[in-house]
Amino acid sequence: MPSSTIWLKIGNADVRVYKQKVGNALMIKEPQLRKQVDDEPVRDERTVSGARWEQVGTGETLTTETTLKNSKGEVIPLAQAQCILEHYKSLVLSMKGEQVDKKKVQYFIVNPDGSTGDQVAPYPPTERIRVVDSPSEVAEQGDGYWVSSTVLGEFLIHEEYELPAADPRNDAKLFKEAEDAAKRDEVVVTTFSNGGFTQYYGFLVPLFKDGKFVWVLKISDKKVEYRCLRDVPAPSPIPFREVKTLETLPPIQALLTVPTAKKKA
Repeated sequence: MPSSTIWLKIGNADVRVYKQKVGNALMIKEPQLRKQVDDEPVRDERTVSGARWEQVGTGETLTTETTLKNSKGEVIPLAQAQCILEHYKSLVLSMKGEQVDKKKVQYFIVNPDGSTGDQVAPYPPTERIRVVDSPSEVAEQGDGYWVSSTVLGEFLIHEEYELPAADPRNDAKLFKEAEDAAKRDEVVVTTFSNGGFTQYYGFLVPLFKDGKFVWVLKISDKKVEYRCLRDVPAPSPIPFREVKTLETLPPIQALLTVPTAKKKA
């Protein structure tokens, strides 16, 4: 079992659960293909389409004179060569071209006019999911409330996590709440973060399969938009049943502002 755990408070259950990313099983295997042109094999490579050198300490762009030679020592014109990218690494550099420790990087909001705003910190990872009775009771990240399960169709799911009880003795409590939710055809909508500068909407869904059960956390940052809907050409003798839509979402909290140190008088 994974070491990452969170608290789950749902109905009469208030237990610690593991947070395990949902696995996958390959259903359609891609064919193994070989690329050829005129009976000759070809390959895909990443080439360097643009690069530059900077002087460390000033950040000034430097000019280069490159001489290319083949295995016989013969000079090959640059126009007859191409640069294949094999390895790369990402660096944080100052405006003078000096490498900066990533741990020292601070983050600031960019205002609409392009100016620098407040210093901010990433969201803390969600440590507790708590189900409240109504949207008005949502107070912090991880608070959620019951909605119709049909609202799941409104969102593109980004990731899914299984939430089994850390202590198997709490399985009965979680099963009771899952069974009740399934009978009502409801799921919990909440907010969730793994840390970082993005907060997601989360959906707590009971899952039953092969005589077993587990709570699943589905997270999303995108809502489905249908842009090709058409008017019904003629009245239907059978009334359409409109799918329930989600009118209220838990508020996404603002990024945490880092207090500025007071200057000594």
